[in-house]
Amino acid sequence: MYLNNPAPLPVNSNPGMVFPPRRFSSREDAARFAARFIVGVVAHKCIVDRMALPVERATSREKGQPLCMAQYYRLLSAHRQPGRSNDQLIVREQRQHQDEHIVVMCANQMYALPVKSSDRGPVSEADLYAQLLHILGEVPSLPQAPPVGLLTSERRDVWARVKDSLSADAQNRLNLDILQGALLVLCLDTPLPTNFNCRALRSETHGHVVGDRDETNMAHQMLHGGGSTANGANRWYDKTVQIVVSSDGVCGLCYEHSPSEGVAVIQLVEDVLKKCESNLPPVQPTNHSTLTSPHRMQWVLDQNAFHSMEEAARNLDSSVEDLDFYVYRFMGYGKEFIKKCQVSPDVYIQLALQLAYYRLNRRLVATYESASTRRYLLGRVDCIRSATCEALEWVTTMCQDASGATSGAESDDDLLQTGKKVSFSLFDQQKKLDLFDMAVKKQTDVMIQNILGQGIDIHLLGLREMAKELEEPIPELFQDEVYRIANHFALSTSQVPTSLDSFMGYGPVVPDGYGASYNPKKDSIVFCLSAFNSCESTSTWKFAQSLETSLYMMQELLSKRPNNPA
Repeated sequence: MYLNNPAPLPVNSNPGMVFPPRRFSSREDAARFAARFIVGVVAHKCIVDRMALPVERATSREKGQPLCMAQYYRLLSAHRQPGRSNDQLIVREQRQHQDEHIVVMCANQMYALPVKSSDRGPVSEADLYAQLLHILGEVPSLPQAPPVGLLTSERRDVWARVKDSLSADAQNRLNLDILQGALLVLCLDTPLPTNFNCRALRSETHGHVVGDRDETNMAHQMLHGGGSTANGANRWYDKTVQIVVSSDGVCGLCYEHSPSEGVAVIQLVEDVLKKCESNLPPVQPTNHSTLTSPHRMQWVLDQNAFHSMEEAARNLDSSVEDLDFYVYRFMGYGKEFIKKCQVSPDVYIQLALQLAYYRLNRRLVATYESASTRRYLLGRVDCIRSATCEALEWVTTMCQDASGATSGAESDDDLLQTGKKVSFSLFDQQKKLDLFDMAVKKQTDVMIQNILGQGIDIHLLGLREMAKELEEPIPELFQDEVYRIANHFALSTSQVPTSLDSFMGYGPVVPDGYGASYNPKKDSIVFCLSAFNSCESTSTWKFAQSLETSLYMMQELLSKRPNNPA
């Protein structure tokens, strides 16, 4: 699903995660936080090297089944290598006693920074702090660095050809090896402009704000850095984990998706962030004379390489300009109310997404929701298909008034401008409730089938790939127009729960579609909505407003249920 896709990684594949913002008043604050975070990651890697991660177990539906932990063990050892026909995932061997390093990127400069030695163990937080201060102090005095990181934002086949050309030089090969072997990349960024895709002018802002930067602005920084004129080149998109620390306190990550699903990344990050909050005294820098300065990586580049970087800059900027991304916090209620309605929050939100889409388009489309299959060895995900016949019948009824006429989306903008409360005429409330219950049951059944390994998509995928490997004719099923339509996911969704007030989002998977991740909180729901500006039929702003109306419609409907505990 990932390694055979030649599309550029930023926007199209790599998700971005926004951490709870920090308060930095100086570069020392940024270096102190980054050092403490890296110490936490190295401590985690030591547990991984001992193969000592506790085995997770299923918490529902045949509770207690062990879950495959392979994704956790790949997370800090993997690197995606571009190929001309398909990419490869390179995974280093896990060993307890080995040297470890990270790569620090700052204003496009790259530094190799040791974080653990095979004989002396992990580098201290004070030493890391001193090294990061050295980098932050040195970079402003250096000549402008070439934006080599931009090359990893290109189409995979294009980047593969350029990488082969770079590798002709021994110094470049060493740099590429350093990047491939790093635990992670630490990106020391400058803030995005406050007017970069700022939604605060168009809606009431909830959640975190740093200065005049809203959460949508922060998410853009994690997804693509803001383009070539901001931090877009201060990245190495092939690396599984890129930690972003901006000088204004906005922090997060961009991660390459092929080694792992979001659950492993989020658990690693949140464990480390909780340790960063511990009440330890502020670390003081070590005497610089006792340290070796971090190794600055320099590249040998010809005119073809500079031409490739210029082309990569244009392509990335075009992709950034085309991305319609919106972090929307629904503040009306959250999973506490939904649970009181005796409905799974995930099932409830999936139906809300179906209703929101139907209100805008008067139809449903193939919908992808990821379902973990970690009950099986090396299991990743299968596809929960939420656009069911039962969901269609329910949303159709929800959008009819008492006369049977269609109502809803056409008047949303007018209602929003006038500030009037959206309300709907009653149309046989019991029928709506009955159809809702049927849609809930169907969605729940499909979800259970998938997590227990009885879905359809990965089985079909396996049959298709076997035919290719055996060099047999591709079965007619996979060439049928219906199969193509069924796999054109105009709604690509995923629940991404976090224990901290953070969130993760990603781009759409088709040109005329939406990406929709969601994070249900106790009394709110965070949605990360994405689409492409080049598609006239999509708008995250309109989708968010339709979603808000849909969630209130559902609340009103369920509140009318007799003896409803909610």
